[in-house]
Amino acid sequence: MPTTAVQEIELERFDVLKIQSIDTVSQSFNARCLIRLRLIGAKARREAFVTFKDGRATESVEWFARQIEPYNSFEHDSCKLIDEKPKITDAGDDLLIQLRFEGRFSQPMWLHAFPFDSQELRIEFLLLCRVDGPVPAKVIVSPGVESSLVDRGFAPRFQWQPTGGVHCFVDEHKANGRIFPKFGATARVARESRFYVTNVALPTAVFSGLAFTLFAAQPSEPMERLSVAFTLLLTMAAYKITVAGMIPQAVSYETLLDQFLLCNFFLLVAMAVVSALLPQAGQDAEDLADRVCLALLGAVWCLIQAWFVAKACSRKD
Repeated sequence: MPTTAVQEIELERFDVLKIQSIDTVSQSFNARCLIRLRLIGAKARREAFVTFKDGRATESVEWFARQIEPYNSFEHDSCKLIDEKPKITDAGDDLLIQLRFEGRFSQPMWLHAFPFDSQELRIEFLLLCRVDGPVPAKVIVSPGVESSLVDRGFAPRFQWQPTGGVHCFVDEHKANGRIFPKFGATARVARESRFYVTNVALPTAVFSGLAFTLFAAQPSEPMERLSVAFTLLLTMAAYKITVAGMIPQAVSYETLLDQFLLCNFFLLVAMAVVSALLPQAGQDAEDLADRVCLALLGAVWCLIQAWFVAKACSRKD
């Protein structure tokens, strides 16, 4: 069998034509992309440069193009080639292979910073030609690579906004001692957080802030204070149940918004406890303790709101 030289392939173009949905629960997204690869010096071997049998070439460059398959497809056959045949054209001494894929891609997404999170969406492809196999190949990113995210194809604009551009990369996939070339592109998107701020965070801050009205009652009248505190606690609990559907489900850790809600909730609990314990301090120390508690709880409330605002301002897309 003749020795086959390593086929050098340049990733020359990667366009993300569509992103139709981004699902943080299933950790996946729908996308369509166009890729163009340049096979360096392959024109002279257009009809016979891949595999050999009995000293004769048996396959063509079309076989080579069919060895490109999605690497991070969400499910088996969830991502497919759109065109019936790959488009192959001459470019001097080289050959250009152009393909379009569409489907659902798997992507781990972390929601610790929700609703100020940003996600990196990766579209990856595998070339089923081992680096050290009978048809060796090496993929590199062209110095003049063209990459873009088509603006009109970005459908989930009411929930996400693209940030930056599309960045191409090459890598290797290792399996059972075999190494295959891998390539792809990434696009970063940032969540639109205004809805969650105005409909979840702001009402929660108002509820906990209204709890300070209980200090208008005398410390010697704990029942009046407790009635205000318990009413607001029940209101916040009911509101949290109402907005539960707005928060990503099936997440085994607390998001930033979860922490904010819990901090405001436990601040209300602290006010209720303080209202119940103040009468035990005695009449002489009651007023002083009341003022100290008001100052401390007020400072804690301001810190909680300032912390949330700081997280929003320090968001990195």
